[in-house]
Amino acid sequence: MARPLLPSETQALATAEILLRYAAENKELPRDLVATTCSALDAQQAGTWNEALATEFWCAFNKLCELVRPATVDSLMTTVAAATRSPWWGWAGRFGRPTAASLSQRTAKRYLCLLIFLLAVSVVLGFIVSTTKGLGKEIEALAEQGNALTTKMRAETVRLEAERGSASFDKESVKQRLDREAIQADLKQQRFVMVQLLQKQLMMTRLMIFGLGDSIEIGRFRPAQSYADLLREIDNYEDVRIYAAGDLLQTQVSISVITSTVLPIVLGLMGACAYVIRLISDQIKDTTFSKTSPIRHLVRVALGGLAGVVIGFGGVVTDFGMSSTAVAFIAGYAIEPVFSMLDSIAEKFRR
Repeated sequence: MARPLLPSETQALATAEILLRYAAENKELPRDLVATTCSALDAQQAGTWNEALATEFWCAFNKLCELVRPATVDSLMTTVAAATRSPWWGWAGRFGRPTAASLSQRTAKRYLCLLIFLLAVSVVLGFIVSTTKGLGKEIEALAEQGNALTTKMRAETVRLEAERGSASFDKESVKQRLDREAIQADLKQQRFVMVQLLQKQLMMTRLMIFGLGDSIEIGRFRPAQSYADLLREIDNYEDVRIYAAGDLLQTQVSISVITSTVLPIVLGLMGACAYVIRLISDQIKDTTFSKTSPIRHLVRVALGGLAGVVIGFGGVVTDFGMSSTAVAFIAGYAIEPVFSMLDSIAEKFRR
């Protein structure tokens, strides 16, 4: 006796067409399975659906689902069905945008864009950190060179001033004149060191603010006309050195923040994003991408960022000499071992 189809039966019949097509393209289909499914579809169209057909169909549907594993009804529907357009995509479609892709394709494109963005950020931050550290070492070397010149010039200037008893350069002996000229040469070298110090300090500061900031102008070198002028030039270098030391300390603190927090987080996210893109590729290949996959992938990326935070603040360095940033990328890519380790630690605390 014919009866109307239940909503679940109608949905299963519609799904069976997709399952049957997928199985025909990728598996070897039993004839009885195809015959039962086709009979059920014909009965749906003819209105001759009954209890016996329903029983045979559900048994065939179960075998069809087993046949297409690891693909599922959800993953096949997600792959075949086009994702819902957003209002912006609908507006852009009027100007020649392509039709909406499936959910798996859209998800893959989004994570690919995120990976490219994170890669760009990590490259920029890595360049800033490495360049700034190099400039910091050069500034420290210049400061040591300038300090040595300053100590030498101050001692010679004080000695000559004590011998002359006057700040004027008039009526000095030949030896005193040669000593003063040697001090003038050291003063010129000190000024060169000071200019290099200021230029490198400015370059380092502008790197931290992405090329913004004012430039500095250095006037021409003028020889000192008295011992007081010599001492004033020496004191001027010391003022510059103090300013450069304070600015260098601020920059080093900023670099430390980037190295210990920002970069590990970015690389942890990037590692998780790289794994997610690889996983989505495999899911598209095996037709196992389901409607719940996007949220699971999003959670994994968030956990990758969390692993980067923990590693960055913890200052983790492996026995192989890897930095915390490299460990953060690996932890983001392989998040399961990290949380397995945390679970084992938590289990020890419970005991």
